[in-house]
Amino acid sequence: MNNYYIKYQIKYSDLHIRMQNSQKKRINFFIDLQSITKGFYNKEVILVEIGRFATEGKVSDILIQELKSFLNNIYFQFKSYDPFFVIAYDNGYCAQQKIIDPTYKGGRSTIDLIVDNDHEVQLFRQVKKYYFEKIEKLFTKKDLSKVYYLKEYESDFIPYYCIMNGLFDSDQSDVLNVILSLDKDLLQTCEFENTIQYVTSFVKDQTKRRFNIQFDIFDKNNAIQYINKKFKRGILTAKHIPLILTIGGDKADNIPSLTHAPYNPNKEKIGNTKAIDLIINHSIPATITELKNQLDKMPSIIKENINFIEKNFKMISFPEQIKRVPQNILL
Repeated sequence: MNNYYIKYQIKYSDLHIRMQNSQKKRINFFIDLQSITKGFYNKEVILVEIGRFATEGKVSDILIQELKSFLNNIYFQFKSYDPFFVIAYDNGYCAQQKIIDPTYKGGRSTIDLIVDNDHEVQLFRQVKKYYFEKIEKLFTKKDLSKVYYLKEYESDFIPYYCIMNGLFDSDQSDVLNVILSLDKDLLQTCEFENTIQYVTSFVKDQTKRRFNIQFDIFDKNNAIQYINKKFKRGILTAKHIPLILTIGGDKADNIPSLTHAPYNPNKEKIGNTKAIDLIINHSIPATITELKNQLDKMPSIIKENINFIEKNFKMISFPEQIKRVPQNILL
């Protein structure tokens, strides 16, 4: 794939096998736009767009053409399954997080880190604004696709919101919901039995000194393996993802782990693997409500940091995020 923006391949046979084995009749694709368009954080792409905009006064439309091609290919591959597309993205402001922590900053790469000229930064922000507004207009089509451009509210929870509310028949047992995203927090949506996350990643081949493309499908039972490859399915499921990221942190979204909590007398380093061990060894409940009800049974690192944990959980858990997003912007 020689695309500038879209760096996300799909091994269609994997999904066809999943459809056949699960005997699903329809398919929904939930597309995390910022996750599949890595070109937004590529200096070469940014400079091409800035140069075109500065000299010709218009945007190249490269992303629009790539997205059309990407969606068309998926559509024709799964035409017999009546595919529906939901595209979600935002401006990176994360308003629902800033309600809890006004100093919060999302973990995504920013143009300021790639281009140090303020004039060029402003130009590319205009390019991005143009793309986001045009995608919203072009790719919202009745019975085929829906775009959620949430602007200041982080959009990661959109697949969860749609399935929870039965939008686009996403709660129906004969529908397979496929999430296209690299972000680990979206794994919590896999708690729905008819939902999977399809991940395209590049793994370094140490012997050949190159990167090989890897395709993974995560569901309710193996979602934890995206965080810890050695984890055996069956002990914890996708519903534990928010708690794991609450304790172990999520660097991609700037969520600190218990390593940085107020109470950590031994300066213990706690990442996601350690978080999984803590949850299993101490039978830590998957929700904050349950955890607070059983707090007297928890180890000191959990008990003494319950406020820190509750704050993190509210930042990560999609049901908690949805409570802080005005419903009128989701209509």
